Amino acid sequence: MTKRESMMKKYNKLIAMTFGATLALLAPAAIAQDNTVTLQSPDKKISVTGELLSVDDGFYVIKTVVGEMTVSRDLVTCDGTACPVAEPEVAADDGTVVLKSGDGTTFSGELLGFDGTNYTLKTVVGVLTIRSEFVTCEGASCPSDKAEEQVDRTVSLISGDGTRFTGNLQEYDGTNYVIESEQGVLTVRSEFVTCVGDACPDLGPVVAEFKVASPAGVGEQFIGKALNRFANEKSLNVTRSISYDGTEVNYLLGNNTGELVASITVTPTDDIASLKALFSGDAAFALTREAFTVEEIAGIVNMRASDVASRLNAQTIALDALTATMNPANRVRSVSLKQMGDVLSGRVTNWKDVGGDDGAIQLHVLNADSNLARVIKRDILAPRGLRLAANVMVHETLDELNKAIADDPMAFAVSYRSQNKGNAIPTTRNACNIFSSANSFSLQTEEYPLTMGWNLYTLQGQEVPDLSKSLAEYLSSDEGQAAAQEAGLVGLAIDKQAMSEQGERLLSAMLASSIDRAGINAYRDYLAEVSTADRLSTTLRFVSGSAQLDDRALRDVRRISELVRKGELDGNDILLIGFSDAVGVFKNNIVLSQARAERAKADILNSTIGILDAANVKTFGFGPVAPVGCNETLDGRQLNRRVEVWIRGSNQDKLR
Repeated sequence: MTKRESMMKKYNKLIAMTFGATLALLAPAAIAQDNTVTLQSPDKKISVTGELLSVDDGFYVIKTVVGEMTVSRDLVTCDGTACPVAEPEVAADDGTVVLKSGDGTTFSGELLGFDGTNYTLKTVVGVLTIRSEFVTCEGASCPSDKAEEQVDRTVSLISGDGTRFTGNLQEYDGTNYVIESEQGVLTVRSEFVTCVGDACPDLGPVVAEFKVASPAGVGEQFIGKALNRFANEKSLNVTRSISYDGTEVNYLLGNNTGELVASITVTPTDDIASLKALFSGDAAFALTREAFTVEEIAGIVNMRASDVASRLNAQTIALDALTATMNPANRVRSVSLKQMGDVLSGRVTNWKDVGGDDGAIQLHVLNADSNLARVIKRDILAPRGLRLAANVMVHETLDELNKAIADDPMAFAVSYRSQNKGNAIPTTRNACNIFSSANSFSLQTEEYPLTMGWNLYTLQGQEVPDLSKSLAEYLSSDEGQAAAQEAGLVGLAIDKQAMSEQGERLLSAMLASSIDRAGINAYRDYLAEVSTADRLSTTLRFVSGSAQLDDRALRDVRRISELVRKGELDGNDILLIGFSDAVGVFKNNIVLSQARAERAKADILNSTIGILDAANVKTFGFGPVAPVGCNETLDGRQLNRRVEVWIRGSNQDKLR
């Protein structure tokens, strides 16, 4: 307390003791004026009424019937229209301000920026942009009138690779900058740029932190390789570390100035745990080795199917497959689906019964709680009512399983194609003895019978960092798909294969089907059309019982359209070749398969309007010839109802 304040307090106390009673009696006689006020002590024992002459931060000066008095503001309250309005308490050093509108509405928070027109205010309800013409700013951090008039709104947004966008900052909403530049109004994500200029909001360090739930091993490798490509495109640096207990992998993304941009944790786990992490909010997105129906997910996360369906986004992001796996020295070259079940269940115990040398089969499996064990039971054993044999070697990890096969010449296992490291994978035969190798092309065309789709799951409306959304979208890009292939999966990018590389498929299809002369003639016409062509790895299939392409086929149509736009199919005709199952009359199936090809043509032309000439898209229908599945089964018939996509040089013709 200053010497002056101390003296004035003593003086006021003296006035109170000497004249208190007199002032109390005289107060009602005061003449009312516009600047008349009443000063009253907290205990209401002292009340002084008079004309308010002046007021400062510490004292009132009031003219009463007994003369002028100076009264400390700390000792009394002021009542009257001339009393000063109490100012909101505003911190002087934390950037907090109060914006007050004409009707008395107030907005309190941290002032992030002022561009001469708008205040950007961080409040408890989020970042607000408020026009200055409608409010007054109160607080130590408010811009002065002079500053408001002279503020320069020019900013430069600089990306990690040095790209610069310069213009007047119009708005910042906490995620995007909006600037008016020579190129027009631009909206730029703040996570990818640094703002330079007096008008830039003071953001402080903003780090995107989130988790990704994915399968162990290949899943973490997929995310890691995709992150490296993603960071390279954004001119960011990546640092990888493993938690002390080895259960999680962390990736730190930083810019070239050393600032941390993101901290991403990959949690290796099984599919069910991944889905639970997604719905609990622990993971920003989840990768699973296989697709789940809405009803299956509802059971896993204990929700109603309708609620799951309203929130869930699902997308096939890569491909894998179940395969028989043997020691490289084993001479068996093909194992049917039936033989897989027989060996796994213990019905067949000697290699000579599946075409190998005489010797006991040593069966190796993964632990019963694993994804692999569950899928083998569901897809191979359960359909035939079989159970896993009792005399098996159980392993805890896929790496252990793979090594055991490599070390044991008599070993047999069913495992994931992506996990194979140098062991032998025989071709597979279905019940109709149609051969199929587990190569990438067969997986993409869905002709390998044990193909599995890796799925990416996200939730609508989930509060996650924007960078996590960008990464999830990146996984399906060309670079993301290349990362999937590096990790051992099969990407969805369209590949092509010459006719000369498809002998196994075409020969086994001919041997597996019983067709009459009309069918033989149709098959010869099919071979003649494609003899000088290359087949694309996309096969278009339809919703069961409908003429509509299914979701994957629609995505493949978009991929084909993108190839057309890029000019990668220039100089070629696109051949759309429709097929049917064998149910019904042969002639009717020819018509039906032609109609399927025409429908696919319409969808492709609709997505390439003005780019692709209809004359360069040719359609054919060959009915039930060249089956890829057994017509005796529902799944087999569904596979056979398809449209193959081939390309042939525009100047080439079929063999006659």
